[in-house]
Order: sequence, then C-alpha cells, then structure tokens
Amino acid sequence: MGQAHAEARDRSVPYTVSREYQLSSDKASKASSEVLAQINFVPPSQKDYTVRKIEGSDRGTDIVRRVLEHESKMATHAELHEITARNYQFALLGREPVDGHDCYVLQLTPKRNESDLVNGKAWVDTTSFHIRRIDGAPARSPSWWIHNLHVTINYGAVQGVWTQLATLAVADVRLMGTHVLTSREVDLQTPTVDARNRLPNRVGEHPSHSHAPRRAMADSAVWMPR
Repeated sequence: MGQAHAEARDRSVPYTVSREYQLSSDKASKASSEVLAQINFVPPSQKDYTVRKIEGSDRGTDIVRRVLEHESKMATHAELHEITARNYQFALLGREPVDGHDCYVLQLTPKRNESDLVNGKAWVDTTSFHIRRIDGAPARSPSWWIHNLHVTINYGAVQGVWTQLATLAVADVRLMGTHVLTSREVDLQTPTVDARNRLPNRVGEHPSHSHAPRRAMADSAVWMPR
C-alpha cells in the first residue's frame, strides 16, 4: 500500500475538481444549504478553492469555507495525515467488496491524538492497493461544538486520476442537534482530461475506473469549524 501511494504521488498531475456540498438537519427532508466549489491542485502541495454557487443558509456556507480552508492547509503537510505507517498502526480484519472490487479491510489506529487522523477502517483494493473507502471518527474532536463526528469517504479513479468521490459526515452539534454534510465531485479536469458528469452521485455508488491512477488523494478535511 505504501509503494502504491508513493508511485501515485510521483505521477501526480495538476487537476481542477468541482465539488457539490449539502448541509441538512437529520430531521429535514431538504438541505438547508447547498454550495458548489472549485478546487485547484498543483503538485506537490498547492491547493486553493473558489466558491462558485451558494444556495440556502449562511451557516452551511461558513462550514464549507472552513472545510476548504482546512483542506488547503492540509495539502501543505500531507505526510502528517496520510494513511501510512508513519501515522497509523494497522491490523488486517478480513476482506470485503467495495463497489464490486475485492478489498482488504484494515483497522486504523492513529499514532497521535489529532483531529486529522481517523480512528476506524480502510478498505484497500487487493489488486491496486489503493484505498477505496475510509470510515471512522477523528482521533480528537475538531471543535468544542462537535460531538460524535463520523465520516465515510469513497475514493476511485476517474480517467486516470485517483480522487475523493463522495463524502458523508454526521455530527451532533451543540445547540443545533444532529447535522449531515455530504459532498460529491461533479466535474474533474486535468490538462488532458475532462471527466465532467462522470463521477458518482453519492457515497457507495460505482466510480469510473482506470488501471493506472496518477494520484492517490486523501486530503479530506474535517467538516466543522475549529
């Protein structure tokens, strides 16, 4: 897995991805806020964003901006939160399929009590050794306002770029109750790739595939303000 990650990092290419966020109460049938953001990445560590569309409450917009700001900062020191032996202890729990792909299931135990590390599980493709799913909770709460934060992130290859496809985050927020933040990638472009509308709509849906992904991206920020 470490070798696959290093090879993907060496094949990194610049890309631009459009990501749609929705924030809602767990009791609401409709999202209270929707945000469309464009994220630009230039290897090895430059990441910035632009908010393209806002609908609904300011609260959701503020949360998404904080998420994106934190994600940009994480890119400058990615080695401190990647799923590697530097940051985690691993235990093999078995094998399970993810979207039709056979995966090793690994227990993730952070070596440090930090909010950017996840205490949970990772599903690692048995053929490519790339991570297809992460599920768990931060080793430390990202904020006094947050309790019981649980995050699921799906990854996959889109026209040769290994990327975050969709995220589901659920948390109890002080004075506000349980809230849900989802995100999905709706457009990805590189200097030679335009993968518009080829990405899945929700966590768990089938991604597009490539035999030689050029980047393994795990730069997913904790979703609530610090």
